Amino acid sequence: MIDLHTHILPGIDDGVKSEDEAVAFARVASEDGIRTLVATPHCKDGFYVNRRDEVVEHVARLRRRLRDETIDLELLPGAEVHICPDLVARVRDGRAPTLGDNGRTLLLELSLTQYPVDLENLVFQLKLAGIVPLLAHPERIRYFQEDVRRYEACVRLGAYGQVTTGSIVGTFGESSRTLSIELLRRRLVHVIASDAHNVRGRPPVLSEAVGVAARWTGETLARRMADDFPRALLEGREPDVPPPDEESAKPRRSFLARWFGRDRS
Repeated sequence: MIDLHTHILPGIDDGVKSEDEAVAFARVASEDGIRTLVATPHCKDGFYVNRRDEVVEHVARLRRRLRDETIDLELLPGAEVHICPDLVARVRDGRAPTLGDNGRTLLLELSLTQYPVDLENLVFQLKLAGIVPLLAHPERIRYFQEDVRRYEACVRLGAYGQVTTGSIVGTFGESSRTLSIELLRRRLVHVIASDAHNVRGRPPVLSEAVGVAARWTGETLARRMADDFPRALLEGREPDVPPPDEESAKPRRSFLARWFGRDRS
């Protein structure tokens, strides 16, 4: 399996704190069957300034330690890049690291609570520049929770979506889990990743969530979201994902609106 979204690099964001903890983190991932793990530290102005060259250097250092520890895991550079207007320029000049350092696939982070400005146009501009946006954990974004059609519009413009293991298994609460189910059923997400920050509360494991997702997508598609599709994105290719379910074309309110609009007398 391939985990495209982790915070394994020690001491540079809110993830792993030490190199020893990073080794333990990598061992947990390897024991779960993960063979490729992408280090995606936050990249956000005013909080975590992690440029491409710095991330590549951190990854090289940790690779050497993992090799010394004989941990069978391929570690690749990347970042979770916060949304901003000049993303195309940032990718080109190295301020915004790409997945696998391929110069093409961008793991894009939105605020969990604040509304983005002109998101569809940003997706369009990225695609026009040959950059493939992968939206991190859309099931946890209030903007999408309130109206899933906003997220669906981004997918139809060529963005891909990454659902988080914790959302699938219920760690992040019922609202994230419910939207995860809806997106998986409607084939609107394409990657399952851990977004792991540590070895206990948010560990780098995929197998349980893949098994749960298979109830809604079928086993073959669930496995492809943890292997084939992430591999394509790492290689800078457009993954051969199935089209959204036809149900997606029908006007729908968000699951929150449908829930609160029910007759509960």
